[in-house]
Amino acid sequence: MADGKRYSNGKMNVLELSGDYREMGRQYGKLFKDQIVKFYERAIEGYFIKNANMPYLRLLAISRLIFRRYPPKIKEIFNGISEISGISLNRIIMLDQINTFEFIRNQNLGRCSNMAVWGDYTEDGSLVFGRNFDQPEYFKNFNDFLALTIFSPDDGIPTASIGYAGQIGISAALNRQGVFIANNEAPTMKSDGIEIKTPSVLVLELEFLMSSSDLGGLDRLIKGAKANCPIIVSAGDNKRSYTYEWTVSGMKRRSEDKNGILVSTNHFAHPSWSRPALLPGSYVKTLERRANLLSLGEKHKGKFNIQKMKEVLDTTVDKGGATHVGQTTFQMIIVPDRLEMHVKIPDFQDWTEFDLKAPLTRHALTGDAAPSLQ
Repeated sequence: MADGKRYSNGKMNVLELSGDYREMGRQYGKLFKDQIVKFYERAIEGYFIKNANMPYLRLLAISRLIFRRYPPKIKEIFNGISEISGISLNRIIMLDQINTFEFIRNQNLGRCSNMAVWGDYTEDGSLVFGRNFDQPEYFKNFNDFLALTIFSPDDGIPTASIGYAGQIGISAALNRQGVFIANNEAPTMKSDGIEIKTPSVLVLELEFLMSSSDLGGLDRLIKGAKANCPIIVSAGDNKRSYTYEWTVSGMKRRSEDKNGILVSTNHFAHPSWSRPALLPGSYVKTLERRANLLSLGEKHKGKFNIQKMKEVLDTTVDKGGATHVGQTTFQMIIVPDRLEMHVKIPDFQDWTEFDLKAPLTRHALTGDAAPSLQ
């Protein structure tokens, strides 16, 4: 078994894992045991059980029901983590569901914002993607557990994913071929909910990225899958971006709002949805945040680069942007063509560059692999 690597970039941990899925899990467990133990105490025991009054047995039941539907390869990662770390599998899979727990606790939650610009909107025509990942202010207590993990499987495409300790399901990720995914909370109506018989979208997406050499390949995989909960998925490569507005019963794909710009917040913007119109202020001003980003896109058309995207993401809602004071957990910029990420954790770490060319190419690229879609 390879040893894997753990190091830091600023205050943020970076893990590099390789081999088969069990081996990557064992490396993760060996390198990150200390963070997993501390994060369980702070997030599960300290926040969800004590502060949010969600009983342990309820959290465990939800986690185990969802984990039963994980793809076999991803289950092997978790088994490897538990095997080498000595931490129970129950505790590890609960950490992977913290976003689900928060969604169940507050189904009207929705704060994230994504913006992709390319073509005439950017300085050199290449795509630049900006993201705000937002959770309640309490999640600021989890800042030191955020990590960038690079998975380099023997049978797939190396993929870098940002998440908390023990969290394998994707919040935002980029693969060696420059294909990326970022997830936003979606609005929930009476007919929406969580389908426990369908595999978790967040872990399916990890398999999808390990199997997609371009956006076309990822598009086919997403269209062939079902969602286990309402979700808004932004995806793209170095040429263009799509947004998938997804419920357990169906999905609609949006292309650009205008030629070269695509913005997603926390409501379904595809015109063919027959859902009640949202009122201003709904879902933490999702309508206003989307309008603000589109307006900033036009203001800076032709000028977008990494620095300009930082300026846009650092513009708060009250100043005509989409960022929440006190509730933006992390911000991220992806430049697929250069395999670059830039990450900011407000009040914890300023903008930091992650050059992923070396970490994503240390291990041989074996090409596309067929994901398991049970």
